[in-house]
Order: sequence, then structure tokens, then C-alpha cells
Amino acid sequence: MTKIIQPFSRRLLCGAGLAMSLVALQGTARAEDQVVVASWGGSIQEVLTQVLFEPFTKETGIKVVADDTSSIGKATAMAKSGNIAWDVFMASDQDVAQAQSDGLLVPLDWTVIPKADLVEGAAMDDALAAYTYGTVMTYNTDQVKTPPRSWAEWWNTGTYSCRRTMRNVPIDNLEMGLMAAGTAPAKVYPVDTAAAYQELDKIKPQVVNFWDSGAQSIQLVAEGAACLGTAWNNRVVAAAKAGQPIGFVWDQALIHRDYYTVLKGAPNAAAAMKLIAYAMRPEVQAKIANAIALVPVNQKAFAQIDPEMKKSMPAESNLASTLPVDMGWWAPNMKSSYREYSSWLVR
Repeated sequence: MTKIIQPFSRRLLCGAGLAMSLVALQGTARAEDQVVVASWGGSIQEVLTQVLFEPFTKETGIKVVADDTSSIGKATAMAKSGNIAWDVFMASDQDVAQAQSDGLLVPLDWTVIPKADLVEGAAMDDALAAYTYGTVMTYNTDQVKTPPRSWAEWWNTGTYSCRRTMRNVPIDNLEMGLMAAGTAPAKVYPVDTAAAYQELDKIKPQVVNFWDSGAQSIQLVAEGAACLGTAWNNRVVAAAKAGQPIGFVWDQALIHRDYYTVLKGAPNAAAAMKLIAYAMRPEVQAKIANAIALVPVNQKAFAQIDPEMKKSMPAESNLASTLPVDMGWWAPNMKSSYREYSSWLVR
């Protein structure tokens, strides 16, 4: 049986540019026959458009308007202004934690969205997991022939004297720092932030860039600006399929989920519930998995996944050496951790 981790556990961004986005989206007529979805852009959105948005519109007549600037900062700004431009907010696990804390979400309609075949822990009152993915070690396959298999090795500038790239947030980076120092994955939580920053101090001079987007995480490594990096497994799979010289390993990967949520005050909440229900269909979930290596949450989807694609997904044996990110620790420590991390970046 396929094993799936259950983290309640990727983006804490500011709301810059919100006004422009609101004007653009609100220029589209509001009606019961449309739903506005805030999603991630890039390869994920390309796949969602092909296997979710367009087929949903064809079947229901409900038009999907996709905004590829999903962030908790924008969702918060909308709530404060009372001007809600999104219906479905595709949120990272950390964004869900903040949105729940700030009261931004409405309960999902479980009379419309089916629960019966979901993996354990996928559904919360106001959020439903879309898929599971991992933050992994990446490497340039032209520059690195034997990739690191632990964060301690990834940190080793003697073995790997080239530059690195890491994400511009504390989540994952703190855990990586602790594992680089020799902390066993099972002992990472609660996070010893002082010890984590000691390790981050060591590798910081080797980091050519702290990336802000999934596309950037791939570009820096594939172009050789950094020989080692971190990225989301689905982004690496898409880049490798396109012929870019980038690979990854599963060892000590950080496991996350993204979620479907509906914002409080969403103009088309009923249509949003229908779209989320459609997204849970096993054939839809399987198509997403086969295209971009994101693990489904509908158990009936697994029989439809290409066995070769499973090697690129955080499922089955790939989970043995990974760490599910503990949002139980992150939720109450999120805001203080981001303040501390911002200070660390500039010192």
C-alpha cells in the first residue's frame, strides 16, 4: 500500500502589487458562472489548466479565471480591505496555518465535496489538501556527478566547493541547518533556532542567491550559477523532462502539502466548492501526479499512477529518509521566526 505522510504542515510573501491585481480581476464580470482561483503559476498552473480548469469549465460551464500570484500577503490585504478578488485560494501548509489563525477562511461544503476516499488527515474543516510534495536537494548534473545524500554533505564546502542556492524563508532552512549539524530527523522538532542559525551562518557565504520563486530555484542550478540548491520536487521533474541539467535526491527531503481553501467573502463560493470537488476526482488527481509528480490525496488515484513517475514522488520507499514538516511547531512560531530570519539575512 502506498504510504502517505500526514503533515499539517511554502510562501509568506508581502502584498505588493495587490491593487493592480484587484483591478485586473475585478474588471472581469462577477457572476455565478465563474470562479477565480489564486494558484502558483509555472509548471503547476500549466498542468492544472489542462487537467482541472479547462475540463471543469467544459463540464459545468463555470469559467475558471486563474491568478498566478497566490500569497498569504495578498489574501490578508484583501480581507482587510473587504475587497475579495479570489474565490479559491491555493495555499501552502504554512499559509493555511496563518489564514486559519487570522480567520480568513470559510468552512468547506462537505455536502458538495466528497470525503470518503481521501487519505487520513487530508481534510480539515476549512482546508482540503490538494497534493503532497517535497523540498529536496538539487544539483547540476553537468557539474556534480555524485550528489550529496544528507544536509551535512550538502553543507560540506570541501567536497562541494561551488556555490549554493536556498529559499528565502526560514521554514525548511532551519530544519536543514539542524540536520546539517547532525540532528536526526526525528529530533528536529521542537526547532533549536540558535543551533540552526549557527549552521546557516556557515553556509551563508556560499549562497549565491536566496530564491523567491520555484522558477528561480531551477534556473540558478540548471544554468550553473549554483551547483547545489533546494527546490520542490515537481519543479525539478518538469525541468528535467524539458532537458535541463538538474537532478535531485530524496534523502532528508522536507515533506509538505498544498491546500484548497475558500476565502471568507468570496463572491463565488458555491462555484468554488464545485471546483474543489472536481479536483478531488481520482482521474484528475492521477493526471496531475503523472504530469508533475505530486502525490494525490484521493486513495483511488494511486492505481492510475505510472510506476516510473512514483520514483519522482514523495510516496512509498521515497519517504523512508524524509522529514514531514511539523506545522504544529511552525504555526505558533511562524511570525517570530520570519522576523528573526529577516534580521539574519541582512546581518
